[in-house]
Amino acid sequence: MKDLLHIAVFGDSLMKGTLPDDTLRYHFHTDLFEAPLAELHVEVTNKSVFGATSRKGVTLVQRDLDRGRRYDWALVEYGGNDCNYDWEDVAAHPDQTHDPVVLADEFRANMTAIVQMLRAAGIRPIFTTLPPIDEVKYLAFIGHTGASAEGVLQWLGDVRRIYRTQERYSGLVRTIAAELGVPCVDPRERFLDGGDPRALNAADGIHLSEEGYRLFYGVLIEQIRALL
Repeated sequence: MKDLLHIAVFGDSLMKGTLPDDTLRYHFHTDLFEAPLAELHVEVTNKSVFGATSRKGVTLVQRDLDRGRRYDWALVEYGGNDCNYDWEDVAAHPDQTHDPVVLADEFRANMTAIVQMLRAAGIRPIFTTLPPIDEVKYLAFIGHTGASAEGVLQWLGDVRRIYRTQERYSGLVRTIAAELGVPCVDPRERFLDGGDPRALNAADGIHLSEEGYRLFYGVLIEQIRALL
């Protein structure tokens, strides 16, 4: 029997299998990712946190390592919350300038710091790109949470800007991985390989449907397996 490999997951709600129900309340389905890996003699320690940014990721990784935790590999998935905005502030002040929660330069620095900490502990990092979002569903969801969708759209000018910003941060993940020599699995390409990726998004536009998670995790497991 081959040795058991230990993989940590540091990410956000995507790596918790977060699905909104009909009332847009969230439920977690980590088994969608962890159960198939168990069949490959891989033990998963999921340290993902709902709403986490790369800034939070630096703290989580440091805290985990300080506690003496050690793994063979660590899958790092951040960017989806980094590229987000304070939508209530945007809606209230559509004529002002607004920045993402974590600017691109800090995102690069945070991801680099995470890699350095993991490598110093003898843990091999893996990055993953982000699945596409549905900006139209997401704008409607922003309105559902209390911010004025009209005010947000006034600031955006074009709702597609939400998609482009998230696409930029997913591209940054690939760029940073190449610069640091970190393996990067790329489920985003599979989502864009024919068909309508929006059909794989949940009702809030930023999480995935069950079918979407099956595709996302399936690609992750396939490409991680090749690395292992």
